[in-house]
Amino acid sequence: MTTDLRVQEYEIAERRLFQKYGLEYRSHYFQLDNPHLRARVIEVGSGPPVLFVHGGGGVASGWVPLLPEIKGYRLLAVDRPGCGLTDGFNYRGSEFRPHAVSFLERILDALHLKTVPIVANSMGGLWSFWLALERPERVSAMAQLGCPALILDTGAPFPMRLLSVRGLNQLMFSLQRPSVKMVKGVFKNMGHKMEAMERLPGEYWECMFRSGMLPVYKEGWLTIIERVLRVTGPAPGLSLREDELRRVAQPTLFVWGDNDAFGKPEVGRRAVQVMPKAKLEVVPGGHLPWLDEPKRVGELVSGFLSQNAGNGHAQRQA
Repeated sequence: MTTDLRVQEYEIAERRLFQKYGLEYRSHYFQLDNPHLRARVIEVGSGPPVLFVHGGGGVASGWVPLLPEIKGYRLLAVDRPGCGLTDGFNYRGSEFRPHAVSFLERILDALHLKTVPIVANSMGGLWSFWLALERPERVSAMAQLGCPALILDTGAPFPMRLLSVRGLNQLMFSLQRPSVKMVKGVFKNMGHKMEAMERLPGEYWECMFRSGMLPVYKEGWLTIIERVLRVTGPAPGLSLREDELRRVAQPTLFVWGDNDAFGKPEVGRRAVQVMPKAKLEVVPGGHLPWLDEPKRVGELVSGFLSQNAGNGHAQRQA
């Protein structure tokens, strides 16, 4: 039985968000062995499976505004470690890339999926690229929404880079006064215009606010930033390099907000020039472009999935 009030408040806010969008959902919990934690996956719809992997401080329910636009699929959105209703995780000293690959592979195992297309954002995009490179048989195609984390030496806006300084980040965090207004400010700093944010229902912002109040959030968010960023840019050895992009064999769609604060569309243009099967679409918006243009992004993702249906995205493990 859940006893922490913060978890209960998040679950209520999440349920109201799904109801607002007219979506029925189920939660699945899986005990993983590597990393050793309990992970949560949200399921919406039926049909061939598609895995959704959210960004750094995000949660699976952050995809909700996009989900009604993608019909005819079994949509599976995972809470990454230290986020949402998956167990907490301290990333300090972690073998970050092996952790990311192992987590996603264990999720696919738990779901009995041999191979699957992935829709990803930001840090989830980086993790998905790593899985595609190291376990190519598990990823049939990728739709990367927003600038993938650390692609081609991109970093993060300066306030986020400051959070990489241990101690200072604790002080900065303690000085915050969490509110829906503060959450909207964070999204504004990611390149989203106020008019686009105001079009989203209050239930969305309440859910995002409550996600930042969860018991796992502070440790997971601050330690992942410490692990992947420095004040000057990305941490050494983690950037997604051009030579790696050349080896990505899976069909890949980039949907890039023209005002993405983590990397401008030119970064995406550089990526598709070297990737063998990549395409770039630029839409008005910020780092999470489906919040600005849910119907357009939904059309692009749906079209991409239908075109790549022959790449094995319905294959299940025996």
